[in-house]
Amino acid sequence: MIVWGIVGNSHDASLAVFNDSALLWAGLAKDFNSAQPDKNLNTAIVTHALKYGKPDKVVWYERPFLKTLRQWTAGQGWLGKENNIKRFLKRWDINCKIEYTQHHLSHAAYAYYTQPYDNCAVICLDSIGEFETLTIWHGKDNKLKKIYSQGYPDSLGLFYSAMTQRIGLMPQRDEYLVTEYADKGDAMRLYKLIFAELIGTVGMGYTPSIVCKENLHRGCLWWHPELTTQQDMYDIAAATQWIFEYCVMYLSTWTKLQTYSHNLAYAGGGALNQRAVDNTRFKWASVHVPQHPGDPGSCIGAVLAKTQQRITLDNQWHR
Repeated sequence: MIVWGIVGNSHDASLAVFNDSALLWAGLAKDFNSAQPDKNLNTAIVTHALKYGKPDKVVWYERPFLKTLRQWTAGQGWLGKENNIKRFLKRWDINCKIEYTQHHLSHAAYAYYTQPYDNCAVICLDSIGEFETLTIWHGKDNKLKKIYSQGYPDSLGLFYSAMTQRIGLMPQRDEYLVTEYADKGDAMRLYKLIFAELIGTVGMGYTPSIVCKENLHRGCLWWHPELTTQQDMYDIAAATQWIFEYCVMYLSTWTKLQTYSHNLAYAGGGALNQRAVDNTRFKWASVHVPQHPGDPGSCIGAVLAKTQQRITLDNQWHR
């Protein structure tokens, strides 16, 4: 049976093709289009996937109704029609059965089922997926158990994206440049101010909760408008990176104490922050970050959440 896992209709669209439980191929829509990034599938990627056969089933990486509710809660209006996945896929004449997984389960399954250890903790660092922004899981006996969930609008990922915008970069695209800015800045100048006004941790050792003191979903261009120089931007970036690394270490420590696992896997866009991930490696025997750990990887993770099949990522990602 040919099964497609799909991420799309939002950002960083991707598609994976499975034959039963075997991953045949996966690709990012942007690799088939000049758009950077490409939030929707395009005809070129669908045509390529059809070379493996028309799908008997599609597994969508999140639950559209929950996403619609969250968008409405966030003041974005009722976007039910836009989130109608059956209608979305009809433009390519895909009319097969559609199943859905929750956003963070797709992330966690991608991280857990692509590493070799049965006993493995998983931290999903995301901006937002449906209502969840941060989840922590314990994988054992080939199953994933969620041990912590944090909801919108408290989000370490949204904080990082908001600060990306505050220093003049494009959120959801240029986060990787923040570390370059941070190298030129002084983190100690502003990190206490940011902790006091925008974000904080709660209950050191007792809860992994990270609280946003402002809703940062729409950015924070309003924050301290007197900070305008290029050095100010470098210093904001340095403080932002320092805080992000501190929070990831905080989450890693809590997860270690809760799971007693020797192995950790990261997923979600936050897993792309290599400095933050590398800082936690000393705590674990192994730390796994799969290729494309953000939303693109969930085209694979959505299917693995259903099959609970452990796979090895070799050369299946399109190059």
